[in-house]
Amino acid sequence: MKKRTKVFLSVVISIALVILLGITNIIPYFAVIPDMVKVGVDYISLKRNKNAVSESELNEIIVKQFENVSHPFVLADKGCFESVKKEITDNSFTEYTAGLYNNVISNADALLDTDIYPVLEYVLDEEDSILPISREVINRMVILGYAYQITGKEEYAKRAWAELENVCSYEDWCTGHFLATAEMALAVSIGYDWFFDYLNDEQKVLLSDTAWEYAIEPALTSNHWFTWSKNNWNSICYSGIGIACMAFAENNPEKAAEFLAMCYKNMPIAFENFTPDGVYAEGPGYCQSGMNSIVFFIASSRNYFGSDFGMAETDGFKELGYFPVYITTPTGMFNFGDNKAEKCYSPVLHWYANEYNAPLLSSYQATDLPGEFVINTSDSTERNGSGKEYALSSIWYNRAFLNENADFVNEPLSVLLKSDVGQPLVLMRSAYLDKNAAFAGIKGGYNFINHGDLDIGTFVFDAMGERWAEELGPGSYDAPNYFLNTPAGGRWKNYCKRAEGQNTLVINPDATLDDQYVLAECDFTEFEAYDIGGKAVLDMTDAYRMNGATKVNREFEMYDNSCLKITDTVKCVVPSEIYWFMHTKADISISDDGKTAILTINGKQIKATLSGDGEFSVMKAEGLKGKYEYDADYSDIRKLTVHLTNVKSAEITVDFKPLTE
Repeated sequence: MKKRTKVFLSVVISIALVILLGITNIIPYFAVIPDMVKVGVDYISLKRNKNAVSESELNEIIVKQFENVSHPFVLADKGCFESVKKEITDNSFTEYTAGLYNNVISNADALLDTDIYPVLEYVLDEEDSILPISREVINRMVILGYAYQITGKEEYAKRAWAELENVCSYEDWCTGHFLATAEMALAVSIGYDWFFDYLNDEQKVLLSDTAWEYAIEPALTSNHWFTWSKNNWNSICYSGIGIACMAFAENNPEKAAEFLAMCYKNMPIAFENFTPDGVYAEGPGYCQSGMNSIVFFIASSRNYFGSDFGMAETDGFKELGYFPVYITTPTGMFNFGDNKAEKCYSPVLHWYANEYNAPLLSSYQATDLPGEFVINTSDSTERNGSGKEYALSSIWYNRAFLNENADFVNEPLSVLLKSDVGQPLVLMRSAYLDKNAAFAGIKGGYNFINHGDLDIGTFVFDAMGERWAEELGPGSYDAPNYFLNTPAGGRWKNYCKRAEGQNTLVINPDATLDDQYVLAECDFTEFEAYDIGGKAVLDMTDAYRMNGATKVNREFEMYDNSCLKITDTVKCVVPSEIYWFMHTKADISISDDGKTAILTINGKQIKATLSGDGEFSVMKAEGLKGKYEYDADYSDIRKLTVHLTNVKSAEITVDFKPLTE
């Protein structure tokens, strides 16, 4: 698209926003027109892999190897299962590997009882999708397939066939929500491949014919937005359908080659989400689905073709494996955007650890200790918990990493992670995999990002096994226009999505409808790593340019193992109102002079000292003008606050020091 065409479209979009959203103070909003050039193209990319393997090359390879395909190859090969079989033979299970094995086998045994776990009915969810069903079929295929591959017992294969035959009787695989289609294609591919030596020819033909009719042909013959998208739909859809093309290539090798060529050419589009340093722009929770799908495809491609045709060499792929570990804190996650604070485990970290000789990744994943399997008869469609993850962890885990480099002395404790799509992070810690370590993380950002917030400058802080600075995470996805994140969009009518709901600044809140500039892009101008800790400077000016600020800098320093100092320097055009916010579950006691606050959680305390301008106060975790309609209950959260009025410049320094160890 030519630049002048983009500019014209952006002007039209801006005018439409003014009219449709009823913006009365339109002058500041016309200032966004140059930035609106990016709106509408932020989710797409034309940066395809020009050197990808060609369709003709793939077709030739596929035809030559029909007689040489070794099963299983989807996700894992026979060698992956041998490590588990050897542990059984040698009685050499560790607590971790025994837990994985016992949980999955118990899960598989429970699935044999169809009174408890009947085959899944075709039922559309509230999004008119069968996505939860597709994902549960994947769970069941991996759980039952693991049990069959390890034990050889045909009862597991027989139960899996009942599920496979059932989904082949569906009226369709919901191509109107193609994520569901791709996930079901993956499920059936796993079933076909992992039970290959059990299935008879008639059963194999049914699976192949159905996969082609319900998934592969629609992927080839319809225009799908995921083909040019760079979010996780790209990875999931290309991966699921691409693996199905490998599994069922013999049915139509030319068309299989056609779609697989698209996979190798277009999947790297989504890699822009995590180049150059592995930051997954949508955050840690969404990283799981995108990262898993890419690894699933690469692992299957290597097993099937003997090559991933250079996909793993794409910039950012290696670094992506470290992101879940870097973003993990002693108490959970740095859960910016629409992400929850729970730790994000993924069996692909074992794959990454083996691929790049990175014991830290494997040791992190191994902290997800499986408990005893408990039958779940809830109404949820996805009923089998972590069975799939435990099965894949069991077969991908390299036992040689057990206790290797447990102190991880070669891993950096403080990192600046750059982001080509504008989600840079600085993450500092005193140790890895230590519940009592200190952690401080801060994000810059491009606010107009999928699942993003008005949160430039927000931070989290963990020390002594507690989280002192909280991120509120996702709001209600059912809130009106929750995903309309344009200027004055409905997303910003949710407290936890606004700057006032973050650990950052709010400047002149009455000046604009949005309390940070929606299209702001802010980056770190300085970064220094210490032996333990570090310092970064974030230029936040662009986030407040619509609010009368000419300079906003945040200096963020972790020092002495567990102390955190934040210094904000602000300059404004006119006398202004400035808020400094930090959300916390701590009880807060403020000194008479307002310069000291003692924060207490579970008998542990940190001391916050304020120097420079202002005094501490405490506010409720709600909007400055009251609660928004769809806000969650934040009654357990308080806001440590500094409030300044009628100032053209300010310096606010807050220093946090733990009082107990």
